[in-house]
Amino acid sequence: MSNTEFYANRRKRLADTMADNSFYFVCSGNLIESTDDSNYVFQPYRNFVYLTGRQDVDATLVIAKINGKVTETLFMHVPTERELRWIGTRFDIDAIKAETGISNLVPNENWDSYISRIMFKNDIQDVYMDMARWDMNYAANEAQKRANRLKEIYPYINLHNAYHTVCKMRSVKDAAEIAAHRKAAAITEEAVKNILSNMKPGMTESHIEAYYDFVLKKHGCKFPAFTTIAATGKNACIMHYVDNDTVAKDGDMILFDLGAQWDLYCTDVSRTYPVNGKFTEKQKMLYNVVLKGLEAAESLSKPGQLKIELQQISKKVMAEELVKIGYIEKEEDINKYYMHGSGHFIGLDVHDVGDYDDTVLAEDMMFTLEPGLYFDDEKLGIRIEDTILVTKDGCEVLSGGIPKTVEEIEAFMAAAK
Repeated sequence: MSNTEFYANRRKRLADTMADNSFYFVCSGNLIESTDDSNYVFQPYRNFVYLTGRQDVDATLVIAKINGKVTETLFMHVPTERELRWIGTRFDIDAIKAETGISNLVPNENWDSYISRIMFKNDIQDVYMDMARWDMNYAANEAQKRANRLKEIYPYINLHNAYHTVCKMRSVKDAAEIAAHRKAAAITEEAVKNILSNMKPGMTESHIEAYYDFVLKKHGCKFPAFTTIAATGKNACIMHYVDNDTVAKDGDMILFDLGAQWDLYCTDVSRTYPVNGKFTEKQKMLYNVVLKGLEAAESLSKPGQLKIELQQISKKVMAEELVKIGYIEKEEDINKYYMHGSGHFIGLDVHDVGDYDDTVLAEDMMFTLEPGLYFDDEKLGIRIEDTILVTKDGCEVLSGGIPKTVEEIEAFMAAAK
């Protein structure tokens, strides 16, 4: 099946959920000014990408279902001669039609006339918008502005948010998505091994990070999946430390939380390594506690497993291990050292869509597991995270080639010296 067919099938699945005499629209997003005449890096709205395969600025997909017949229209910004000259915007109508399988491409300027015509000629009762909103106080985006205007002009319509419908579709990956995740994981593995081959005491965290960045750029990854964490010593006890400006000292551990993205599909991996290539006995003891928590959860990752239980499994195993080594007296004391969830779905977003509380794992779902313990007094934070694909009978750890056990890490770093 071609990529074009993948996107067409996704749109068909969405159309099947729509009422008759209705239409759906999803916006790709717009540029946001940063400073002077520059813009922030454009991040397309992921549901738009999922349904079209496109990453265009200021585009809108419309799926109309009128008297049982489904039509698809893609509204796009047509670049001016100046834009073509100064920023090299590519705009090949035939190529876009072939890539998306959408034959009706319309300039954005025709949006009002399109809506006027479809509303006047048909008994449209339901309109499906697509909008993710984490906070009601966020500024209105293009989708919300258009929905507000539609409701004002046509007050009788029923507005629905189809965001969750598309998100449910996204929770199970197809073959093309899995292939993209594999590519991202392979690049991440090579990049982490490049770090281990070059890292040594006396480097700053950003200097170490640069060995990772080089591999991503070499493979054509314009951006990582998210801002890299490279945290030595006590910095690793800050959950989202991103300054990456401290000198890594001999005897320090360094916590990495990083991942490449390929065609917007993400990898998310955490590893914690000795900067000098050798664990101390205490570092090894505490590291293995976290590793056992991860391995216990991974061993139970399979279809039919309630996802949220995996976090509880990791936490219980780590608590039992800390009691065994005498670091805590009772299991509930682990809460002093463990203060975040243990994993999330992954896909077009790093923290991908899905029901985190009630989801039962199914084949071809993808998620991460990331238990961690943070010991302020030891100036030591340990997090170990893998990107995982649910298979028919269990799971495949896509990041499994990245050194993870004490023995693997010490052997790899020794061989690199």
